[in-house]
Amino acid sequence: RSFARSLHMVSAYWGLVFMSLHLGFHWRMMIGMAGRLWKKPSLCRKWLGRLAAFAIAVYGLYAFIKRDIGSYMILKNQFVFFDFEEPLLFFLIDYMAVMGLFVFLGHYSCKGLAMAYQK
Repeated sequence: RSFARSLHMVSAYWGLVFMSLHLGFHWRMMIGMAGRLWKKPSLCRKWLGRLAAFAIAVYGLYAFIKRDIGSYMILKNQFVFFDFEEPLLFFLIDYMAVMGLFVFLGHYSCKGLAMAYQK
């Protein structure tokens, strides 16, 4: 039972990271679908989107460190400690920001690799 609980916890955190990275690898498709909402492309929208993505990634890094997610991923902590006094919304925002961090990393690493292979 103890092994199953530990395996479940580790798998959940690594799953969050890998699924977010995978989503980042395909983020260009999401950007393309969002771009169809407007008739004309806009340089301003493009840079505002990039700025928003960077801000989410920075906050995601902060939340990753604050929530000590890395120690759960390597089983340094074998129990997840929840603050039941904290509003659920803050918890969800932090984890969505961590997801945004890995989407950002996946998207820009994929973009960087594509640029490297074009040279």
